[in-house]
Amino acid sequence: MSQGISFNIYVMSYRRAYKIMTKDLVDYCTYVVREEEADAYRNAGVNNLLVIPTGATTSTGCRIFNWVTTFFWIIENTPEDVICVLDDDIKNFFYRTDRLVNISKDVPNPKDIVTSEIERIAQLLVDLNLGFACDNPSMALYSYTSEFEFKCTPAGIRWINKGAFKAVCRPEDDAASDVDIVMQELLRNRIILNPRYFCGENLMYNNKGGSDEINMEANNQYILAMKNKWGKYFNFDHKRNIVKINVKR
Repeated sequence: MSQGISFNIYVMSYRRAYKIMTKDLVDYCTYVVREEEADAYRNAGVNNLLVIPTGATTSTGCRIFNWVTTFFWIIENTPEDVICVLDDDIKNFFYRTDRLVNISKDVPNPKDIVTSEIERIAQLLVDLNLGFACDNPSMALYSYTSEFEFKCTPAGIRWINKGAFKAVCRPEDDAASDVDIVMQELLRNRIILNPRYFCGENLMYNNKGGSDEINMEANNQYILAMKNKWGKYFNFDHKRNIVKINVKR
């Protein structure tokens, strides 16, 4: 990172002390966990913890109860200028161009390489004075169209440049989500940074924390809230079960 710019990697984790994965793929990181679960993570061998106190809220009054409120709490309660927030179920990092290369398994010094790439993209956010970057859920080779794109649906790696980050979390906003963060950044910063060449592979869990417990009714309510908030710029493909961000540049 540039001289004078502080940076750290955080791993957002909930109810997964039984399966510690992401921290073994990077040179350094801090796990963010609920107060009632802190001892379980310490017993699992996680030494660097940022603990969310019971009853904590964001600066806008959102109580910490789900992914998006935890995300904003991390941004507000970490000292660094730029941070990267990783999912706790990333099992591999990949280079993706005309072929897939598993950095975590097939490249020498994989933790150093992954950490260097994460730091590189954080530096690009600073250089471009942008607020947000993320990888994309799709690892398909046909999804690689260029080294970087200006929009995407977020996956398990997210970078935040606090000095330029514009998105906010409101208690009354039923559309609050990672996609809503992208939409807010597209509205206020015009673009986000989406590295197509570098991505993480998440291990999918069933009914074990994270966002896996969201039911169909809640998902439909969220889609409706996003449509009401963003109109023609948001759509959801029910056949393919994917979000559509209809913003042109």
